[in-house]
Amino acid sequence: MENRRAQLQELLVRLDALLAAIELDPSCKWRRHFSSCRAHAQELFDSGFTQSQLNEFSGLVNSVYGGSGSFNDYAPPSTNPVQSKFAVLGTDEFAELSTGAYNAALALRVVGYAA
Repeated sequence: MENRRAQLQELLVRLDALLAAIELDPSCKWRRHFSSCRAHAQELFDSGFTQSQLNEFSGLVNSVYGGSGSFNDYAPPSTNPVQSKFAVLGTDEFAELSTGAYNAALALRVVGYAA
């Protein structure tokens, strides 16, 4: 279970990085989902978990990826309209944050997977 704890810690780090980017876009509809997932991950980390809980949680995190209108279709703006300055990383960097969170969540339910 110690390996799963380290994997959950990795997901927390990845969710923090993803949230830091999407929170700069006030109109991003995905902020609530990832903020909720971040809080849930912290609860699991703090209180303990079963593999079944990790499987369910992994599915929750990754449920917004794929399909029409999914998080995969989200394109962050290049500027923050409120602050009138560069708001997010470039497309490649944002894709890396998004994929990193997805893979870290997937690692929680796949035996022998290392993100």
